[in-house]
Amino acid sequence: MFRRRWSGLPADPIFPTNLSELGYFVNEDDEIRSTEDPDCYFNYYINKNVRWNDRHRFSMNEAIGKIISSRFDAEGLEKVLLPLGTTDPKQPHVQIRVSPDLDKKSRVVIIFNNSSQEFGVISFRIIGSRGGVNKGSMIDLVKAIKEQKASASDPSPPGIVIANMGELWWWPEGHRALTPTGRHDIPMSSAVHWGRYHDDAKNGIPENRTPLEHASHIFEKVLPTMMGKEAKLDVIAVGAAADDVETYLNDDKVWAKVGGKMNSMAVLGGFYDLACFKCEGFKTFMKERARAYAIRPEPLDTAIADPSGNPMEKGSTAFGCPVYSAGEECRMVESLLLDTQPSLLKWIQRVALEGENYKNPVFKVIGDPNSAFDPDKLEEADTAWKANKSLIVPSGAGYAVETAAAEASGEKEGGSDGSERQGSDVAKGGIGGPDGMALESDQLAVAVGEESQQTALANEVEKLEIASEGEAEKTK
Repeated sequence: MFRRRWSGLPADPIFPTNLSELGYFVNEDDEIRSTEDPDCYFNYYINKNVRWNDRHRFSMNEAIGKIISSRFDAEGLEKVLLPLGTTDPKQPHVQIRVSPDLDKKSRVVIIFNNSSQEFGVISFRIIGSRGGVNKGSMIDLVKAIKEQKASASDPSPPGIVIANMGELWWWPEGHRALTPTGRHDIPMSSAVHWGRYHDDAKNGIPENRTPLEHASHIFEKVLPTMMGKEAKLDVIAVGAAADDVETYLNDDKVWAKVGGKMNSMAVLGGFYDLACFKCEGFKTFMKERARAYAIRPEPLDTAIADPSGNPMEKGSTAFGCPVYSAGEECRMVESLLLDTQPSLLKWIQRVALEGENYKNPVFKVIGDPNSAFDPDKLEEADTAWKANKSLIVPSGAGYAVETAAAEASGEKEGGSDGSERQGSDVAKGGIGGPDGMALESDQLAVAVGEESQQTALANEVEKLEIASEGEAEKTK
């Protein structure tokens, strides 16, 4: 009979938490490279055993966290331990960063990053490869916000609060909070132990046990204590954290306390549906002073849906606010804050400068929402568009009529309610659109219905076929 003792189990691997001791350095381009081969980035696969790789990555992330923390210090952002009033770093707490003179700021930008991400990190994929530490973390974002004006009457930069929605699991031995995935990579009794069970008494952080509790603590304890009474608040929320923030704000009692301070809100990759809105004040705010970014193949800032959604778009788009594409390069939630940054910061600054006068542009989805888009027409549409780009612009939300072409033709388009509207009443003017497509105006065309799509496309395809036949005759 064979018996394995506990002492016979393989020991859990231990790695240093210093970048140089791990065999890496930060080069002149702010990228992390291998000391052994400076042409190589971080290598996760150092062993065939996944536990070794995860433990190595955990130590690497700790080393990167130290670098980011030192750069936050250099930017003047102070560390605050929550629950508010915590002074002993060995007691359960979660850290956030705030501007030192937050009480003197007339506008404050608060960032709720995705609830699966380490503090201060936007994307480890960027930090550990092409892009570098500043770009892949909040550092470049902080620098960009500090270049803004608080308002039209206040040229000083806004204040900054960086919340910590991801690190809410307390690690008693390490005296720090960890993410839901990071908690499984801490040192174990052996390399084959499965992990730690959650013990709320040991691993819970008072008033910050969940992302929703953390958001509530920020709004109800941190901001009233540290922010000026007249200051306005811009909220940036990413992924699942956006749903938690909206859940908190979507309450009449909460909105009565917080609503007057809200200046704008940007939702990046959230899925909080319009059907969930029960607070009318919050609903009106989202419609007039908020926007959402979704992962779509269209260029950055292309309009996808109005506040009530786009029935011709696959998936949910009814987020209670205008929805824009995050850009052609965006493929995952963790890169949303990077890919949308130019558009996002420009919009936040615009709202701040216009003040109470700002309201979102009015969107109108053109076409019959009950008419399904025929995917078989995509190839014909692409051919037609390439032949005459002044006529239509491809869009995942259907096909958007180009402003100048619509005005020139005076073509009637079917409205979403079955009515007709002259082409000249479709979007006029705008910014950031592909090939002249308007994105912001009093009335913005987002998508064309099946009937009008097929009519325009059929005409173009017919022209191409005639032209092709003519070429064939000449050849004969």
